[in-house]
Amino acid sequence: MPANIQGLLKEVHALNGSDLHLVAGLPPMARVAGEMTPLQHPPLDAKALREILDPAMTDEHRKTLQTEQRANFSYSIAGQGRYRFNVCQSLGSYSATIRLLLGSIPPLANLGLPAVVATLTERRAGIVLVTGATGSGKSTTLAAMLQHVNLHGRPSKIVTIEDPIENLIPNGPPGRSVIMQREVGFDTPSFEDGLMDSLRQDPDIICVGEMRSPKSIMAALLAAETGHLVLTTLHTKDAAKSAQRIITAVSLEAQESLREQLAMTLDAVISQQLLPRSDRKGLVLVADILIATPATRQLVRENRLEQINDAILSGGHVGMVSKDAWLAKLFEKRIVSKETATANMRNPSLLGSAATQAAPALTQNAF
Repeated sequence: MPANIQGLLKEVHALNGSDLHLVAGLPPMARVAGEMTPLQHPPLDAKALREILDPAMTDEHRKTLQTEQRANFSYSIAGQGRYRFNVCQSLGSYSATIRLLLGSIPPLANLGLPAVVATLTERRAGIVLVTGATGSGKSTTLAAMLQHVNLHGRPSKIVTIEDPIENLIPNGPPGRSVIMQREVGFDTPSFEDGLMDSLRQDPDIICVGEMRSPKSIMAALLAAETGHLVLTTLHTKDAAKSAQRIITAVSLEAQESLREQLAMTLDAVISQQLLPRSDRKGLVLVADILIATPATRQLVRENRLEQINDAILSGGHVGMVSKDAWLAKLFEKRIVSKETATANMRNPSLLGSAATQAAPALTQNAF
């Protein structure tokens, strides 16, 4: 029987995979625990790829694909799950990367993040960055933070701008939060337009799926500066690189002003990674967590960004968490191998040291 999209995604679910990759000339491939794994199907040709993907696409998606050579959208299969599609042209044929999304948003406490992350959702204004590579769980963390506000935080108006909408967040019980989710390309032309619109929508919290352009960065900082809590993501590996990415998004002449704006508004940076477990039963979360203090704000103002990582290592008393200490504790508990720990630490000499006391309590995570 020819492969179909529903059956292929069901196979990836059965493998506990995170993504399905469809490329002409190759069999369908799944990413499982970070590794590419072929499914038991013959290689796909261009015709088979179109037939597999066509049921998931609307006329609008097909038009976008024809005119822009790519289309991003979400798709649901009743009783099976929700998915994020990126379909593009490659060597004249379709190719697709399909991310399996969580069927429900896990409680924030179940992600393995320390308790300080929940307190960030209580802030009244400022910007919280969740950073990391593609597939590091950023969207899951953002959704869990919003759901935490929805169910346990102060009653709030929450506006999200996403491309596409990955996790549907139900409105809370009557009298609690009001949630408005907007998808780029369907509900708003761009992240920056959605952000500027949101300022007129009486929000308490604005969630931006990603800051992709200088305009969206400036709009997010303006929203934080004018008394809103902004949650957003960047594809950067740590807090220092995140600050650098934001500041260098504008011309040299504008960077001093932007550094001051960032120093005033930055509340926290959660820099995530998902690494293979030593028992090969999936992935485990590690993170650097920067909490803004007068000292770290001054580092941003003075462009001494290379010192931010040292500030995190010594900032445990205010809730900061060092990824090195976290990895050292994971190794101590034999959750990750020595090779995995040392390959991802800035200072591998921390293995077995007292610095593990600065790591969070380890919990089962939902990634």
